[in-house]
Amino acid sequence: MRRAAAEKDEVASVPQTPAQATLGIVSAVMGILGGVVLLAGGLILFAAVTGQADASDSGLTIAGVTLSGWSPMGLAIVTLAAGALLLATAWLGFAASRDSGRVGPYRFLCYLVGLVLLVAILWSWGAGTILIFNPIVLSTTITYVVVCSSLADRVQREHDEGVRGESFMLGGHQRALRLISQVIIVTAVLNAVITLIVWYAVSQMDPSAQVTLAESRLSAGDLAPKALGLGLASAGVNLLVGLLGLRGANQPEKIGPFLLISAISFGYAVVQLVTVILTTGGLGSVQSSSLTDALLYGACTYLSVKIRRQPHGREGQATGGKMNQASGTV
Repeated sequence: MRRAAAEKDEVASVPQTPAQATLGIVSAVMGILGGVVLLAGGLILFAAVTGQADASDSGLTIAGVTLSGWSPMGLAIVTLAAGALLLATAWLGFAASRDSGRVGPYRFLCYLVGLVLLVAILWSWGAGTILIFNPIVLSTTITYVVVCSSLADRVQREHDEGVRGESFMLGGHQRALRLISQVIIVTAVLNAVITLIVWYAVSQMDPSAQVTLAESRLSAGDLAPKALGLGLASAGVNLLVGLLGLRGANQPEKIGPFLLISAISFGYAVVQLVTVILTTGGLGSVQSSSLTDALLYGACTYLSVKIRRQPHGREGQATGGKMNQASGTV
């Protein structure tokens, strides 16, 4: 009876090649960033409409920060347009990550943005300005020309050659762990992006300036390399954990490494919580991040144990990219 119920709960995953899976992760990150930029644009527009942002001859002043050459409404429009572009790219990227036949519009948009950037860089060069070293232009060029366009070309080439990724029969616990692992991977990439932004911002400060971070005061010159190294290392570890979880969710026989990491992390988080509670005598001093880590790795450990104990030879088996028409897809 239990085996029959487990087979009934199986759902075939959408077949994805590694390039499509990577494109899905990149699209998720761009979607989140697009939402943040769109929100920022809305706040700037609200400030411009209500008169809380003052434009002077020296530039736009918001919260004491002056942006030369920008009007409040102009900055709001540009920011909203950038957020809309990121969201459109993310939406088209998601579509291509699930169906390689729909990669055409995504590829066209990436090449169009790259062409606009090239024209802008050449025009500024002719005007005596080296625009390529602007951090926004540089990061946008790397994102669209190097990352997005390369992924689009790879997915298009695989589609033309008839390459299809594997589809896996997934039970309920596997689908849950797959979702958690994807969230961990996206969070790791976002942490890497935020780390680079913080590093760039701190590196532009006076090296002797004092910066307060997590109740510690460090000079900007000392903080910049430490923030870069620790941030990228943390993002790399989380990315590895997410990839191991994703592999274990798709292939239960390979869940062992992720189960071990989850169990160790869960035990460490519980010890931290108990230590803080015993030391302070209550939950008031417990950091939300510690509680979140305990819940996250506790859930990962539970799901990993359930996946490890499930019958082999059924759930998690590869279908070779062929969808089971009697099942749904995830």
